[in-house]
Amino acid sequence: MRQNLQRFLLPIVVSIATLPVTANLNASVFDSEQSKQSTQFLVSLPEIIYPLPLGRYHFSYHTTDDSVLQPLNAIVQLKGLNFPPPQTQGEATIPLKRLEGSQVFTVELTLGNQSGEFLLDTGASTTMLSTPMVERLGLEGGKKVANEQLTSAVAGDDCPEMSATVHQLPTVTIDRVRVEELRGLEFTNTLIPGELSGVLGMDFLRHFDLNLNPKTQQLKLLTPSQLNSAETQQAIPLKSRLGVMLAEIEINGQGPFTFMLDTGADTIFISPSLSLTLQLDQASRQDIQVIGFCGLEMAERSTLKQVKMGDTEQTNLEAVILSSPSVLDLLEVDGILGQNFLNHYEQYWRFNLTEDSNIFDGSLILLPIYQNSQHLTFD
Repeated sequence: MRQNLQRFLLPIVVSIATLPVTANLNASVFDSEQSKQSTQFLVSLPEIIYPLPLGRYHFSYHTTDDSVLQPLNAIVQLKGLNFPPPQTQGEATIPLKRLEGSQVFTVELTLGNQSGEFLLDTGASTTMLSTPMVERLGLEGGKKVANEQLTSAVAGDDCPEMSATVHQLPTVTIDRVRVEELRGLEFTNTLIPGELSGVLGMDFLRHFDLNLNPKTQQLKLLTPSQLNSAETQQAIPLKSRLGVMLAEIEINGQGPFTFMLDTGADTIFISPSLSLTLQLDQASRQDIQVIGFCGLEMAERSTLKQVKMGDTEQTNLEAVILSSPSVLDLLEVDGILGQNFLNHYEQYWRFNLTEDSNIFDGSLILLPIYQNSQHLTFD
């Protein structure tokens, strides 16, 4: 039988917190209260299944007739850090590029006098830089994170200790958009796919209205605005947790379930408990190997007959059932909604910031990309 090597993205999630996080997988996003005494972030770094030119480690990938390697997540918790919000100005319409072999997008940024491609990632609360980009920028004097501030939960036991550094970035520009005082994280012993310079996270994105069109491969960064009455009827409410956006999802006519919305994830990921609730057909599942940050674990691949968010719905979408859902436990969610759902729609994201910029909510309007006659006046 012909061997089959699949490529998927799943975030490596990093939590930066002043207080420990207690997981409750059954908690509803709309009932959860964020502690005013803690500041928490997620950083999402994708792994993909082909040799990576960047990173301190190189994995060998193989398949058998009945197993497929796929990436899994890691959690790193950093305590005692608190980033001030960046200063943003301007608007821009910018081209997007698909990351090779995936459904996710990258965007070109200019930092000071250097340019690079960054993953567009709503599943990351904080922007990340690759070590080569840090070296190109000549960044020195970053804040080292002490070992006692850093703990991790990863798949496998093959990684040495990981370390992190916080850098204040030079002015970031994209066309007519200018962002100052943005912080970025650099992690050693991490893999960034392809030649990417980093990950563009929600600490940047949430200060704009976003219009993302997968069909035209364009992203508009616009001045924040309020929903009008017509948009309010279409909008899906979003809540933030640890700096990323959550929404309620129905699957196979059941729910609602709480999912993180992640433009940096290629597919849908669900927890073992949700798979039991959904009573997914055992006979149709495929056992797969997932390559975690520090080793191999087993998972399963299945098909969701129906995935619905608000009034939008897709059928027969692939999903990966995680055996070690550390990211999901940290976020208190049932799953991650990735690009195999989101890329069917032109997306209009809005974010409502409070005086505490780490606590915010938002809304999302989804328009099927084949309905060319229907457009919102978003700008």
